[in-house]
Amino acid sequence: MNYGRPTPDYNIVVDVDDDEPTLEFQDFASTNAQRGRMNSTAPAAAATAAAPPYQPPGQGEAPTGAYSVWHTEYWSQYFNVDSSDVVQRSFLAVVPKDSFLDVYNANPDLWGTFWIPTSVIFAMFVTASLSQSIAVALSGQKREYDFTMLSFAVFTIYTYVLAIGTFVYLATKYFGSQPGLMECFSVYGYAMAVWIPISVLCVLPFDWFRWVMVAVGFASSGFFIMRSVNQIVSRSNGKLHKGIIPLLLVAHALLVVVFKFRFFSYSVSSVPAATPAPAPSS
Repeated sequence: MNYGRPTPDYNIVVDVDDDEPTLEFQDFASTNAQRGRMNSTAPAAAATAAAPPYQPPGQGEAPTGAYSVWHTEYWSQYFNVDSSDVVQRSFLAVVPKDSFLDVYNANPDLWGTFWIPTSVIFAMFVTASLSQSIAVALSGQKREYDFTMLSFAVFTIYTYVLAIGTFVYLATKYFGSQPGLMECFSVYGYAMAVWIPISVLCVLPFDWFRWVMVAVGFASSGFFIMRSVNQIVSRSNGKLHKGIIPLLLVAHALLVVVFKFRFFSYSVSSVPAATPAPAPSS
């Protein structure tokens, strides 16, 4: 309906650029398949990149990566444990029901590695001196303290832990087992834990009982060492011959023999009855 107004004329002009892309059909099935293949390979690549190679304790960068081995901050990481951690690891060394290295590698330490052999040295010297003092007192003889026993214990135990631990490290590293030097030292350091209670028990004046205790200590510590070293050896994928384990068992047996005859061997002898003096001849 027109109320007197003029009706405008509209002219619509559509400008089409010849350079604009024309409409075309796409194959969405092939495009989605290609994207699916890309998405399926992405998690595998991410998993491969996220799995770092095995890094044993005592190697590589320290948590305080800005420090070298000549700084105290580097070594402080190996003392970041408390008494409950050391007690737990000592218990696993005496009663090896679980893997000691799995617990140790989560937080490597040198605290127990050093103080447990040191405590064994002190315990063996004190208990051996006490038991010999008791034997001498019961026999009615005069007691002379043998302080060379202390130096002998220091030399024997520290040499065993350091020398055999270094040998295990070099042998397993040569065959590609990727060991850690602190890891090998910790095995032999914590293996000494069982000899602390055995030293106390061997004060009892029963030689057969001391032989039983020494056998128990040899079995417990020997099994712990063999199990831990075998776990390190297994990283070489069969390249390292198992003959290293019997050699370590022989070395451990020699140490136990030294313990028995140097620290856990004494006897109580009775005082011979005094011979009455002959009566003077008339």
